[in-house]
Amino acid sequence: MLQIQMNTACQGPLATNDNVFELCREFLMPQGDFFFKQVKRYDDYLATIAKRPGYQAGDSTKLILPFLKAAGLTNERVAEYSRQHLTLMPKAEEACSFLLSQDFSLFALSAGYCQFAAAVAERLGLAQERLFCTELDLDRYELPENDAKELAQLLEKIAAAPALDLPPNAKTLEDLAPEVQEAIHLLDTIFWDTIPRMDIGRIYQETTTMGGPEKGKALDDSLAQTGLSLENAMYVGDSITDVPTLQKVRAGGGVAVAFNGNRYAVAAAEVIVVADTAWPVALLAAVFRHWGKEGVVELAQSSRPGASRYLVLPEAMIEPIARGLQGSTFNLYHPETSKREDVLRDSEAMRRRLRGAEVAELG
Repeated sequence: MLQIQMNTACQGPLATNDNVFELCREFLMPQGDFFFKQVKRYDDYLATIAKRPGYQAGDSTKLILPFLKAAGLTNERVAEYSRQHLTLMPKAEEACSFLLSQDFSLFALSAGYCQFAAAVAERLGLAQERLFCTELDLDRYELPENDAKELAQLLEKIAAAPALDLPPNAKTLEDLAPEVQEAIHLLDTIFWDTIPRMDIGRIYQETTTMGGPEKGKALDDSLAQTGLSLENAMYVGDSITDVPTLQKVRAGGGVAVAFNGNRYAVAAAEVIVVADTAWPVALLAAVFRHWGKEGVVELAQSSRPGASRYLVLPEAMIEPIARGLQGSTFNLYHPETSKREDVLRDSEAMRRRLRGAEVAELG
């Protein structure tokens, strides 16, 4: 039996929320939802097209912070809202309880704020030392009234700008429509000139987003806790912020899993799960422990003769897993035996079904 550990993104595999989007929608009225979408698409542009030095996918979570401060949010208000509006992936509590009862080493990595990640960990019984997230301390910053008013005006400008439509094949700024280029220039000015000149602008330098390469560092820290190596690690992600970690685990001989992933996660993963409950992740972890990566890959390549033998697990494990999977939708894919277009269509459809169309379209 192989010693393994499982690291999973928080939003997506464990919870269906997009907490930052929900905070914007709730507190940056009346245009907070569109404002968030604009900033998130700008994040995609900076990370994948402009490739801005020092910028990583998911840094939009800190670009938004001055606006949340201007709306009167505090650490406790973020924590209270996160607890009250937490929606877990169906059967996540049961699946995590099973994994913990079987002594699996389980870590959660969240690009979201620590208040939300803590709410997830509390519900799922995860130890705080096995939680990695974006540390947020709004209370340490002062915001003069004039700056708060200016931020309100900037929010209105961002929300009034043309939607940032980024075609999948866009490679440079010039590949975008003229009105989109104009909107990007506006956001460049706001986020890299106007806000940094305010005192609240230091929050950008003093906040480290748990996304992109930072998740890879968190993975290294978790491996240091267990004393294991990458080939003993399973990583489960669903979005662009998980791509570097999925690639790192895959290159290191571990198991890289996209769970109801978007196009970025599906392209980076070696095993793709499309499911309406969290139990398939528990199944893959059990197979990984007892049959190694080979077992997980052959299970994903289920059209191959003999793949069913990898479902031979100890009775204490297979019975609760079988009960958990009963009545659920669960499709498992491997890039070598599946058409990428079909897999992505299936994955994104489940993503929309569970997380809603607004959240599903976000990176």
